[in-house]
Amino acid sequence: MEIAIIGGGIAGLTTALALKNEGISSIVYERADQLNEVGAGIWLQPNAIKVLNQLGLKEKIMNNAVKLDRVDITDSQLNSFQKRNAVVQDSEGNQILSIHRAKLQQILFEALPDDSVKLGHEFKSFSQNTSKIELEFDHTSVVVDYVLGADGINSKLRKQLFPKSALRHSGQTCWRGIAKIRLPKELQNLGREAWGYNVRFGFSQVSDDLVYWFAVAKAKPFQKDDKSKIKGQLIEKFKKFHPIVNQIINATDEQKIIRGDLLDLKRLVKWHHQNIGLIGDAAHATTPNMGQGAGQGIEDAYVMAKLFSQNQASENLFENFEKIRREKVDYVVNNSWRFGKMAHNPFGRVMMKAVMRVTPQAVINKQLEKLYTIGD
Repeated sequence: MEIAIIGGGIAGLTTALALKNEGISSIVYERADQLNEVGAGIWLQPNAIKVLNQLGLKEKIMNNAVKLDRVDITDSQLNSFQKRNAVVQDSEGNQILSIHRAKLQQILFEALPDDSVKLGHEFKSFSQNTSKIELEFDHTSVVVDYVLGADGINSKLRKQLFPKSALRHSGQTCWRGIAKIRLPKELQNLGREAWGYNVRFGFSQVSDDLVYWFAVAKAKPFQKDDKSKIKGQLIEKFKKFHPIVNQIINATDEQKIIRGDLLDLKRLVKWHHQNIGLIGDAAHATTPNMGQGAGQGIEDAYVMAKLFSQNQASENLFENFEKIRREKVDYVVNNSWRFGKMAHNPFGRVMMKAVMRVTPQAVINKQLEKLYTIGD
């Protein structure tokens, strides 16, 4: 059985590792010629950590990450709206980890055999019959039994598989960066998302001297920044925030500040056709407001590998995958969208602050435990 995975991001590499863990081989095809240090940071929540632990990677990831003791939504001066302890761990003691996205990708890549990742292979198209799939890349082609599309929110595979699929723009843009700075001791093991008027700024330490940050504001789609001005513009936008915010922006290489519109994928009726299936952002891209984008891709990898192990060549494999994953993915995508909209609406902010202040800790724990549980 030959399995091709399109896309060498977190979801694609984790899927290859999860399959390997089940004794199943696969090949990842990635368009980049090398895995460069791109991207910013990521908060790995307990559901993702559980999967990575089963793959034997938790210790290495923890050695390259910062464990967060609290993750809070705050006012612009970093005062938490929730006075109780903010839950950042599950019942097994797995805490949220803050790590550079490129470092996580490198750890996943290095855990795979050298011949299982083909770099410099840009997917172009596929042709499919009932038993085999031919994949065309920019300079070669292969014939396989199964294809897993993990090529992200702008998936070429999805566009051919489901031509009517469409993205949804939130009306917000996010800037991300890595600052060369060490936070004050009292902030070093905290995740913060500070709210101002129609703007948000989040940050956490990802290593001893690096801080991951993101800034969100309302904006028209498809705009571009003048790299020589972007730091000054962001500093002006967040000038009324706690002083550490502008210190973080100032400590960032302006050429490496990444701008991206906050988009998600309109719900697909299904994620597969015959022996081609989509996973991660290619299937159910979400806005980042719940911090679960990568986590849901990692969960996809775990469930998909289990199904391949249990149902080697079953024609119902992808249908079973969707039955297991659909409810939770819809919950994440829909709530993340609502959260982002309310955070940039005056009435919504007031309501959400009130809810955060009065919701009993037991209710929060129950909601998070459901989120942190991975399916089989």
